[in-house]
Amino acid sequence: MSSGPSKKRLSPLSLKVNFAWTFLSNALVAVCQLGLMALLLNKAGDATTGQYILALSISAPIFMFAGLDLRTLQATDSNGEVRFIEYLSLRLICGVIALAFVPTIALAWGYRTDTLAVIAGVGLGRFFLLIGDTFNGLMQQSERMDRVAHSIVLKGILSSVVLGATFLATGNLVTAVIAEAATRFLVLAFYDWPLGRRLAAQHGSDELTLTSLRTVEAARLTKLTFRSLPLAFKVMLVSLDTHVTRYFVSGLASLSAVGVFGPIASGAAAGSMVGKALNQSVSAKLGRLASAKENQPFQSFVRKLQLFYLALGIIGVGLTILVGGPLLALIRPDLLAYQVVLTLVAVSVALDLQNGIVDMSLVAARRISPLAPACGLSVTTSAICCWFLIPTFGLSGAAMAMIAGRIMRMIALNFALNTEPKTSAGAKAADNSALALGQKAA
Repeated sequence: MSSGPSKKRLSPLSLKVNFAWTFLSNALVAVCQLGLMALLLNKAGDATTGQYILALSISAPIFMFAGLDLRTLQATDSNGEVRFIEYLSLRLICGVIALAFVPTIALAWGYRTDTLAVIAGVGLGRFFLLIGDTFNGLMQQSERMDRVAHSIVLKGILSSVVLGATFLATGNLVTAVIAEAATRFLVLAFYDWPLGRRLAAQHGSDELTLTSLRTVEAARLTKLTFRSLPLAFKVMLVSLDTHVTRYFVSGLASLSAVGVFGPIASGAAAGSMVGKALNQSVSAKLGRLASAKENQPFQSFVRKLQLFYLALGIIGVGLTILVGGPLLALIRPDLLAYQVVLTLVAVSVALDLQNGIVDMSLVAARRISPLAPACGLSVTTSAICCWFLIPTFGLSGAAMAMIAGRIMRMIALNFALNTEPKTSAGAKAADNSALALGQKAA
């Protein structure tokens, strides 16, 4: 049974407090990651930075798919249909498969020696993040974003500091990414796991131990897999949409070009942390409004969030135009030539803010069938635009391709949100089919 400390119940926090915690933690992590990118650009050079960016880009879609977007299902599971230990078991299984798959893909693409080792090391770090994210989902479901914030800060800031410090001390990127992975494991073992045991007991689950993982029924995992597969394809495509431009920059330009474009794109994307913070904070409320079957309050809440994001996007682009150039020059004077690229990426981030909340709203309403096709449309559009624009416009062409893809996704998602479920029989049947297959397996 649960230990003594777990008997003291953690009460949910208010929406404003949850948002404040999440925004602050994500902002701190974003600043730290920007510092890491700036350090690599100055001390490692474009090619080595490109090596690290490429490792992130190869591993990200694989681990996003392996995660099955279970955190979103956890946070919006207002009825407690799935036990936490079932979420965790499925994440462990899929995470191990992804951990083996990442270096296999890298080998198939022809990467060897140091580059392969960097990719494998980054994959190991992502594995620990994947498992930790399951515990974050439990904290989020409990509406305790302060605990999620603590976890994010510990993993994000410590791992970035350790990676940077190790690289400065050794000059070896392979050693640095392994140290980063070890840091994430320590946070998982000494913060996420103990708190997860406490919250799992609070939710009425059996005590969370390694032994209890063996008691999970395969049929229950099959049910959960069927339910989450559409979301898995969706998040994988979202990740591909983020990284596909880097693949094309690497193929049509060079690894050094990836080393420049990757940090610029990551720097502008730090602005999306605001949207991520709010999405995580309101996910539980969206789930409650959707489960209440009252469409008007649900739609009204979504519209308010969209207007708020529109304002944030405009502010973000404006700030990028005003201070983007000086910030690039501060990192390295020659980067000032890429101010237009930074501004274009900021526009894509503003579009991402809109897409993120509509995506979350559709998941809360359990209307998940349109999500993967919308992301697929975005990836396809981005890839086609990259092929034609990068040879002519260089890195600006890559940023233009990002904008084109996100516009197509925004159109598709808003069409799905504004279409009543009864008028989309095919999509509803697909959702019900996935759930029915899982129920049959159980």
